Amino acid sequence: MKNNNLIIILVVIILVLAGAFVFYNKQGKEKTTINVNGQASIESLADEVSIYIGIDTLKDTADASKNANSEISDKVLFALYKEGVTKDEIETASYNIYPEYDYSNGKQEIKGYRTTNVLKIKTKDFSKIGKIVDASVDAGANNVQSINFELSQDKQNQLKTQAISKASEDAKLKAQATAEGLNAKLGKVKSVTVQDYNYYPLPYYTAESGVALKQALATEIMPKKLEVNAMVNVVFELS
Repeated sequence: MKNNNLIIILVVIILVLAGAFVFYNKQGKEKTTINVNGQASIESLADEVSIYIGIDTLKDTADASKNANSEISDKVLFALYKEGVTKDEIETASYNIYPEYDYSNGKQEIKGYRTTNVLKIKTKDFSKIGKIVDASVDAGANNVQSINFELSQDKQNQLKTQAISKASEDAKLKAQATAEGLNAKLGKVKSVTVQDYNYYPLPYYTAESGVALKQALATEIMPKKLEVNAMVNVVFELS
């Protein structure tokens, strides 16, 4: 009787160990995976424009340079407000005061102090572009650094979602085609990484001369198309 009980216990132990071994092998066995990149590109018309207006003054002293720059900047702002530009549409992009030197004849001599003030005017009304440039230059601004067609943050968020979704679809399509070519089945997603998302503003014009830009703006400026790109990396199981 004792021998029978011992045999039963041994059989149970063997069955438990065998089950554990099978479970371990099943769990521990790694499945074959496929790693694919998905890409997408979406075009969209710009819905904003940023105009960078520069006021540059050079005077004998830092205070004189700063005061002269401030006087011109106030005139430019007043002219912009008259054209319907609001305070919310204007910000200071950069402001600097620094000594300027003449290095001729092997000597370093100070020429004076230069103050640069760059105003960034952002608007959704493209019909204002020419008026903004004209008003600024006429009020004393001496350079227009650039005019950039851009996407608003809301538009960027919308297009980002679309681009990443399309890139994910592209990754799945590539993975399915590869699986079919290998006579395998596409399994579940193991991991996803959004590798890249980008969009770059499109410069319409970059120049030092405000007068030259005024001439270039003789015709109406229309919004330009911008490109939004996305890339994702997806790892699928194959079975």
